[in-house]
Amino acid sequence: MIAGNAVETPRLMLASGLQGRNGLMGRNLMDHAYLLTWALMPTPIGAMRGPLCTSGIEDLRTGDFRARQAAVRYSIHNDGWGWATGAPHTDLDHLIDESNLFGVKLQDALVDRVSRQILLDCMIEVLPDESNRISVDDAYRDALGNMRPIVSFDVPSYSLETAAFSRRLTKQIYARVGAEDYTKYSPLECGYVSHNGEDYVIRGGNHWAGTHIMGSDAGSSVVDSQQRSWEHKNLFLCGAGSMASIGTANTTLTLAALCLRTAETILSDLVRD
Repeated sequence: MIAGNAVETPRLMLASGLQGRNGLMGRNLMDHAYLLTWALMPTPIGAMRGPLCTSGIEDLRTGDFRARQAAVRYSIHNDGWGWATGAPHTDLDHLIDESNLFGVKLQDALVDRVSRQILLDCMIEVLPDESNRISVDDAYRDALGNMRPIVSFDVPSYSLETAAFSRRLTKQIYARVGAEDYTKYSPLECGYVSHNGEDYVIRGGNHWAGTHIMGSDAGSSVVDSQQRSWEHKNLFLCGAGSMASIGTANTTLTLAALCLRTAETILSDLVRD
């Protein structure tokens, strides 16, 4: 049994020459595409107190809109703009360098600013695509001589349409609650993309899935519903890499459930043998 993330498992398989006849090992790499938006509320909202996220918007996972764009869920963050801008450190730099504040005035200004920060993250579904993949090349090895994983990944237009929709919606939300929208995307940032004339920065969620995708036949998948390799009956590839789609939720509970089911299968095989 190999239990690992959806990057390391295919790397090991490909480096070992066990890529499979159908060529799907390492393909269908998925991750959540994140669009971050942030604003300053007119009054303190208790940012930095309590959990990382206080709640979310779950209503946009399914519906007729799926014919045009991907599913999405929004998390309402309670940790200020840290993910988006590096706050509160960047706020401190700004208040000192740009506003020339110090002492009690600096302290009060920093507390006021940080306590009013709100961030909405938009976690967008990315469908499985064989061109999104993990591969290896003998020319790329680490200091120990192991083949490095080569990541090829592109966010499709189907998901970018959801990014555009999400940006429009978050603008409306901020306007309704009287917040000042500070969201901006720079071409110098990693993940910058222009879509239909609008600028965005798409971030990854590190929620890797796919790469040894499960299915009902050996021609279109790498493992069966028990995460057993079609071509190597005594080999189980366990984890989020078996997932056939990623949806809009973290992969942890799904991969845990898959691994528990696979463990039961392995125990059953051992008892029978």
